[in-house]
Amino acid sequence: MAETESITVAEVSDGPCGSGQPGTPVDLPVVELLTGRGFVTGKSGAGKSNSASVVIEKLLDNGFGMLIVDIDGEYYGLKEEYEILHAGDDEECDIRVTVDHAEKIASLALEQNVPIILDVSSFLDEDEARELLTAVARHLFAKAKKRKQPFLLLVEEVHEFIPQKGSVGECGKMLIKISKRGRKHGLGVMGVSQRPADVKKDFITQCDWLVWHRLTWDNDTKVV
Repeated sequence: MAETESITVAEVSDGPCGSGQPGTPVDLPVVELLTGRGFVTGKSGAGKSNSASVVIEKLLDNGFGMLIVDIDGEYYGLKEEYEILHAGDDEECDIRVTVDHAEKIASLALEQNVPIILDVSSFLDEDEARELLTAVARHLFAKAKKRKQPFLLLVEEVHEFIPQKGSVGECGKMLIKISKRGRKHGLGVMGVSQRPADVKKDFITQCDWLVWHRLTWDNDTKVV
């Protein structure tokens, strides 16, 4: 693993929201990114996925492993620049996986430092996809307790798994467990969502850092 202490993710803007000298690099500490709890939000088209991608690419540039839960198949393009394993349930994936492969996925990602895109959008059966994610997250948590190695689990459209309204299934409970207890074992989680009001507050209140882009609904702006 690289020994980088921080990564540059942006530059200070010269616009009305800029703080500091325009052009000054915005550096984020790597350990806090990998092991902390983060939340990136903004309305559709506002740039939230781009912000998440910048963080991902900078971490990959420096040799850090991670597992990306891709709910819309939008991270496939990372394969053009990086050695990253695309796992899912269709022919475009590098490997086709089921819940039986959950421990192997966690082992590759955490123990062998293989960056992985877990493409849940490729599953026709939504319950099967959630079962797989639950099992992978559970194995990541168990392995992290033993290894104490900084590692990031990124979850796109996190409100799909940890909704504010309605019941939180086993998958959501596991993600909340990681957000509450993963840090001391080196396991961090970063959630991305366009509707913060739809994300269970038990998750957001555990976050150490937040990035928010343009939001328009009052319920969303009140959350952040």
